[in-house]
Amino acid sequence: MKTIAIANNKGGVGKTTVASQIAFYLGRAGYSVIAVDLDGQRNLTSAMGAARVVGNALQMLESGEAPSFSVDPGEVILIEGDRDVPVSSDDTVLQGTVAALDGLEGADFCIVDTPPTFSALVYGALLTADFMLSPIELKRFSLDGVEGVLKAFVQVQEINEGIQFLGLLPSRFDAVKKNERETLLAVAESYSNLLVPHAIRNRVGYEAAEAKGIPVFEVPTASGKEAAAEFGAFFDWFIEAIEKED
Repeated sequence: MKTIAIANNKGGVGKTTVASQIAFYLGRAGYSVIAVDLDGQRNLTSAMGAARVVGNALQMLESGEAPSFSVDPGEVILIEGDRDVPVSSDDTVLQGTVAALDGLEGADFCIVDTPPTFSALVYGALLTADFMLSPIELKRFSLDGVEGVLKAFVQVQEINEGIQFLGLLPSRFDAVKKNERETLLAVAESYSNLLVPHAIRNRVGYEAAEAKGIPVFEVPTASGKEAAAEFGAFFDWFIEAIEKED
């Protein structure tokens, strides 16, 4: 099973959009998928209303044990979020997260949505992950956190030597705004080897998908179709990048 942690220490950068749609697109491609919501805001749980719930994040972390379940090819299942999931630097939380996520098995992919802080919970997720993907918003104040993302990855890689950094994914990108276009160019210059060659635009189609808890490719509007084509192009890149690292 390949585990991908979606992480950034900034909120509002589109982590849940990316996590939920990757899970749905993997399911459509015929893979079995476990989606794990570790964020106390439970946004992934809401965005994946169509998925079958097989466990609760808090119960899993407190017990240090993964729930038992079966998952069929092409099916996406969910370990739902819990508002009482702890966000702290406590070693007990770290150990419980590592033990629980290490125990997950039985699917082709595990997609983990994390809270917007590098807490013990997030480090635990990264210590068990095969890949890390970081959505970034193209606003100056949001980019201040990029160095923090890279620092966290380096720290984790010292222990989890096998983890791979998939890249920085421009998210909620508004191409109409000059400042965001300029910021994208600046990021490309500073982090050319780390920037994902796709961007997730700020589209109504994604909002509609999350509100209904469905894949964006099931949103019938023009914006939904544009978002589906856009995310589909990113997904093709994503699969190729995963397979390249195998």
